[in-house]
Amino acid sequence: MKAKYLLVLSLFMALASCSENKSTKSDSGDVDLESAIKNAESRRKADPNASGGNQCLLDYQTKYDQVLSEADMLTATGFSKEVMETKNNKALKNPEYHEFIYKFKNGRVSKTGITKGLPMSDVVKIGNIKAISLFAFESTYRAISDEEMKAAKDALNDAADGKSGDADADAAVKKAEGQNVSREQVKDIGGGIMDVMKEVSQGYRVVDHLGDAARWNRISNELYVLQNGVQFVILCDVNDDNEKNKSVAIELAKNILKKCK
Repeated sequence: MKAKYLLVLSLFMALASCSENKSTKSDSGDVDLESAIKNAESRRKADPNASGGNQCLLDYQTKYDQVLSEADMLTATGFSKEVMETKNNKALKNPEYHEFIYKFKNGRVSKTGITKGLPMSDVVKIGNIKAISLFAFESTYRAISDEEMKAAKDALNDAADGKSGDADADAAVKKAEGQNVSREQVKDIGGGIMDVMKEVSQGYRVVDHLGDAARWNRISNELYVLQNGVQFVILCDVNDDNEKNKSVAIELAKNILKKCK
């Protein structure tokens, strides 16, 4: 299922590239996902406002553990180093998609979903430092409308049926078929991905007085911050209280902005 999910996600990103104007490993082989992601961001890179003016932040793309230091983490969360674990995630080659993860085993128990009643770690991630314009930032981190979702699903269905007219999408469909993923599975899995994305998009809230622009997503517990043409993203899930997660994320973001004004 993981391989099929990644194949459909590759197709989805190829469609995103088409609508706006390829590699990583799965359990069963290569998936051309990274190139699809790059293609999907062609509009951002072509935007003259996305010059990446904050070179200080861009320099931290290969030093995520330094832009959000252990000391800053322990101060903001109040957690003990004795229960902390760290991981430097570099699954994709492009450092824009790297992340540094802090996990704390504080004995919190999941209260929802299939993991209800099971122990869970408190988690903070820093990643996704990249050049992006203010226009692209505000266009991306917002609620997806019903009309936009319908158009996206129509495009997915067209691509699965070989009617997209887009070379990247057609290539992704052929790769999926080569991995025994049927067209109906492409539609079902892709539609599910889109439904989740739409639901998450409803959680964006404006955060005032933080960088040039900032958004908190109350569903995904992620804080998106833009400063001088460069963004970074902090995922903060350290409490069952969303406002607590938000306040810790904002404190951490302010520490980062102090390093790169």
